[in-house]
Amino acid sequence: MNEKNFKIAITLAIVAIIGVIGVGFAIFTTTLKINGTGTVKASSWKIKFANLKPISTTGTAKEIQAPTLSTNDTHLGDYEVSFTTPGDSISYTFDVVNDGTFNAKISSIVMGSPICTGTGETAETDKVNICKNLSYSLTYTNTGAAVAEDDTLAAKETKSLTLKLTYSADTTVEELPVNDVAVSGLETTIVYSQTE
Repeated sequence: MNEKNFKIAITLAIVAIIGVIGVGFAIFTTTLKINGTGTVKASSWKIKFANLKPISTTGTAKEIQAPTLSTNDTHLGDYEVSFTTPGDSISYTFDVVNDGTFNAKISSIVMGSPICTGTGETAETDKVNICKNLSYSLTYTNTGAAVAEDDTLAAKETKSLTLKLTYSADTTVEELPVNDVAVSGLETTIVYSQTE
């Protein structure tokens, strides 16, 4: 066999081997596909006050001005009441509503505390006596438990709250004010945050 025929034979053998390997490789291949679709649903964050009910009073307590809901139902305020007799109290009942799609919890709550300002010659004594006999609370209407940090409010859940200011029935005759006492400091702030 001459060298030229040998080179041709080797070349044909290599081409034949490559062809066999290519066919073998083609036999053992598979194509996999993944496809699909997705939707991101609309979501919202909306916690608000709703369903403010008329005042509930005990004793001689009177409502001077009813509260209002404002600022997208996130502010309940501008109410004014007066007390005359120990044992007087006022209560406002309303809902806190999670109208959004996220679960929430109270991340902080700052409960107001009565600040008393006396008038006249007994201003200081009247101020002290009235403030020590006032209590202010925010509770869940159905349980009476205080609204507190880490309380949860699931998406689309509603809870009824009661805001109450009470002039203690245990006030003694000596603690009754000689002159009117103005009460302020009843601002309460509740911050809800998204839960995990």
